[in-house]
Amino acid sequence: MTRKAEAYRDIPGTGVVFTAAAGEKSYLWSRNFSIANVTGLGSGDNIGSTAAVRCSYPNGTALPGDTEAGAYWATNQVPPGEKSVAPALRWVFTAPTAGTYNCRLSVTSYSSIIQNGRTVTMKVPAGAELARAPYPSASRWTLPATAGTVIARGSTHTTLGYTYTPTGGDSITVVQDAALTTCIPDSRICPGGSSAYTGTQAETWIEAQPQNPDGAKCGPPIKAAPGKWNITTAKHHQSATNVLHLTKSQLGGCTQIRTTLKVQSTDGNPLNLHAGHAPGQIAATHGLAFTS
Repeated sequence: MTRKAEAYRDIPGTGVVFTAAAGEKSYLWSRNFSIANVTGLGSGDNIGSTAAVRCSYPNGTALPGDTEAGAYWATNQVPPGEKSVAPALRWVFTAPTAGTYNCRLSVTSYSSIIQNGRTVTMKVPAGAELARAPYPSASRWTLPATAGTVIARGSTHTTLGYTYTPTGGDSITVVQDAALTTCIPDSRICPGGSSAYTGTQAETWIEAQPQNPDGAKCGPPIKAAPGKWNITTAKHHQSATNVLHLTKSQLGGCTQIRTTLKVQSTDGNPLNLHAGHAPGQIAATHGLAFTS
């Protein structure tokens, strides 16, 4: 661990090397992945961990500078109640050119408690892996940097809008993952935090609106069950993961869906929605869809 987030460390055994045609889409997702402390931790020893799926050329050379290279998941582990955190990474890699690529899981852990000679060791237990499946009918999208916002208590924000046209199989999967942070008092990230609250209560869910090619709605929206998130001041930030499974028969003959993510700040301090990319072209709030 370090005091501040530093360079990612690749997790041994999670590398997936493959050859892809230009524009070929690969769905990548983590399995059996957790991060735990080896050093004993007590109350207040809140450990931030950021995990990512990252892709490059096999020799380690970075992809072209304008190519999105991965996506991240982040939160704090809050002891003594939490012994570990379990990142859930999902992303679609699009090959910029025909060639061979290496995608893998990476992690960095950090906390302000690393001072005055104190050290803390974290571990990724054995079994973590990155899985890959090529889907011809796959898309991905990332919330642009200009679309980040602060969501006030009691309000619902609609974001990550994307129109997806399923082709091929009958089963459709939509993923919309949001990077969220509670706005603490005097935050450097977002305004409006008050000491009257100890964090933010939030809910997130996907809505898929069936559409015709001209964008006209046909039928009611299909909604996923909401995820509930308690982002305390100690927890600080949370990647809110969301998934919706549906079939073409649910579209009632419509040929496409307009998918959005609803982010509701139900109580507590305002909620910051992160957008754009972290260094290395690693996506923050992002979505994907594929048909199988």
